[in-house]
Amino acid sequence: MIKELIQYRRYILNNAIGELKYKYAGSTVGVFWNVLNPFFQILVFTFVFSNIIMARFPNLDSTGAYAIYLCSGLLSWISFSECINRGTGAFIENSTFLKKLPLPEQVFVAQISLSALFSATISYAVLFIFVLVLGHGISLTWLIVPVCIILMLMFGFGLSLMLSAVNVFFRDISQIVSILVGLWMWLTPIVYTMDILPESYRWISSFNPAYPFVTSLQNAIVFHQWPQWSHLLAMVLIAGVSLLLGFLVLFALKKEVRDNL
Repeated sequence: MIKELIQYRRYILNNAIGELKYKYAGSTVGVFWNVLNPFFQILVFTFVFSNIIMARFPNLDSTGAYAIYLCSGLLSWISFSECINRGTGAFIENSTFLKKLPLPEQVFVAQISLSALFSATISYAVLFIFVLVLGHGISLTWLIVPVCIILMLMFGFGLSLMLSAVNVFFRDISQIVSILVGLWMWLTPIVYTMDILPESYRWISSFNPAYPFVTSLQNAIVFHQWPQWSHLLAMVLIAGVSLLLGFLVLFALKKEVRDNL
């Protein structure tokens, strides 16, 4: 199955780029909305939390520290949730192609994941500009950000392979996943820090597979800290196991998927 992804790499790449190009087709600004959307999101968060709510981190002098903290985790989650939510419905959405063309099923999930990666890349590029403008400072730890994002979306790709196959047989899965992903975000320290949680609840993070990804991004961007080795190992293992399970589930259901579309 991985061999097929390599074989159809140009098809996947062209469709992923096409999604960015035609996502806002018909609008006046067009493709530039891919930059303007994260720009205005970050701008609003920065203004609200830095000037109105006045959120501060006690160990940071930057007035926009909380806004940067929020965006560093939230932007990755937006791409991650897009990868899973859209990936879950990939086979249903592309049923016409799957019925008529001999294209591998995983290709359609891969193009959604790659499109989410492109969106995340644009969003974080905009965030880094904001960080510099706010005077928060640049750090070598930013070099780990692309690694964390890629591993997180590999995790999402593996989940999407499993869910998209099961969704063909149980069409309610896509709606359930959308709700669960929303709840999952609030179980992950994106809009809050672990420090505000009671000690008795902090153990939950040990069972949250998204925790090492989000925390590593926040530490790298906000606190200029390299990921803990345990978090880095966890990210690699979670992404790897997710991909393995995804391909195994798809392989097991492959013959029935097209018949039930």
